[in-house]
Amino acid sequence: MFRSLHEFLGELERLGELHRVGSEVDPRFEIAAITDRVCKSSGGGRALHFERVRGSDIPVATNLFGSPRRMAAALGVSTLESLTVRMEELLGPAAGEGAIDELAAPFAANVLKRFLSVTVTAAPCQEIVETVPDLSRYPFLTSWPGDGHPHGDGRFITLPLVITRDPGTGCANCGMYRVWIAGERSAGIRWYAGRGGERHSRRYRERGERMPVAVAVGGDPALALAAMLPLPEGVDEMQFAGWLRGAPVEMVRCRTSELRVPAGAELVIEGFVEPGDTILDGAFGNYTGFYAPAAQVPHLRVSCATRRADCVYPATVVGPPPMEDCHLAQAAAMLMRPLFLRRWPEIVDISFPTEWIFHGGAIVSVRSEAAVRAKELMAKLWESELMGTSRLIVVVDEETDVRDLSQIAWRIVNLPDWRSDLVVSARERGTPLFPWLGSRLGIDATRCGGGGARPPALGMGEEIRRLIDKRWGEYGL
Repeated sequence: MFRSLHEFLGELERLGELHRVGSEVDPRFEIAAITDRVCKSSGGGRALHFERVRGSDIPVATNLFGSPRRMAAALGVSTLESLTVRMEELLGPAAGEGAIDELAAPFAANVLKRFLSVTVTAAPCQEIVETVPDLSRYPFLTSWPGDGHPHGDGRFITLPLVITRDPGTGCANCGMYRVWIAGERSAGIRWYAGRGGERHSRRYRERGERMPVAVAVGGDPALALAAMLPLPEGVDEMQFAGWLRGAPVEMVRCRTSELRVPAGAELVIEGFVEPGDTILDGAFGNYTGFYAPAAQVPHLRVSCATRRADCVYPATVVGPPPMEDCHLAQAAAMLMRPLFLRRWPEIVDISFPTEWIFHGGAIVSVRSEAAVRAKELMAKLWESELMGTSRLIVVVDEETDVRDLSQIAWRIVNLPDWRSDLVVSARERGTPLFPWLGSRLGIDATRCGGGGARPPALGMGEEIRRLIDKRWGEYGL
């Protein structure tokens, strides 16, 4: 458990996983270029602490989660695979085939109750209060040359905890939605259709009321992972983060609204979105290797900014893998794996390849008796909140290692009948980030795809395998 980013940085330094950069660096391109090169070096390099940032007196930290070791350290586990075991323990006894929202089921809900966030009256994130904030003073990064186009100012907050509240129920949501810095007291927030922030925004707009929003940065790394996960609407991200870190998250009330934010955050930007008030944000270089285009997004009018006296600004650089978000995605995948296996019992295993990062797709192995229903499973996965944005789903037989991309490629080329084993699922429009991607592909790479049963698979007989095992030492190999 880390009470702050500072404690996590201290742990990384103890592990030899932190490099301090004493030379002055520019938050416009230079920090991102350094981080990109380090992320793509052997083993993901080390976390970076830029102590002197041009134009600001606030240091910047990047590549915090850029290796499996650092990601595991951030969550207090020895390996990311142990997250799967932890999630299985949280879910408890299986509720039976067809159960949904397993995290909201009684067993998990009772466990999570022990980790309800607690409210404090004084907090490090409010040591300095700016009632007339100037966002230009903060070292928000510009990562890629086309970021911010057509405005030319491509400063984004890339690890934000965007906190909103339902106007009817009062239930809070914390999501990681990108935030574009539009001016000294202005920002654009791009939340996505169907996600918590967007649902709240729609409800405020229907009521004709302005919507309070808080953007927190930093705190315990568990907060960032919880904000990324596609948790059911009834599961509070702060409560889930408390379970991840093993202790409730301390929260403090904002200075200009009733929203609560993590007390251990480095920086908090408070503001309001008026009904129908939008702003054209800028293009943003993304993990696909292309720019997500500019779009009209909710316009956040900033009312206040608070921060720690020793504030460190954490940022991530998003781009073609390998980048540190790959390791965040793998941690999320390890946590979500038990949910897939419980909701769809026909699934034996599932993997999310690094190159298909986040919402790109998955490789799914299924039990032999379920292989004939591979296309039905694809449809169910696409209909779910867990994989609704996935562009590619590959279904293979249960003996296939879903993490062996060489074996997967071999099966894709040699098993499917292209006339019957490809499923193209058309959509009216693409994803919010990439509107031109308006369809999804499913590949049935099982032995009994739609084209009929395949010939028997190659393999040595059991008798000869036992003989070879017995005599192996005789062959001098």
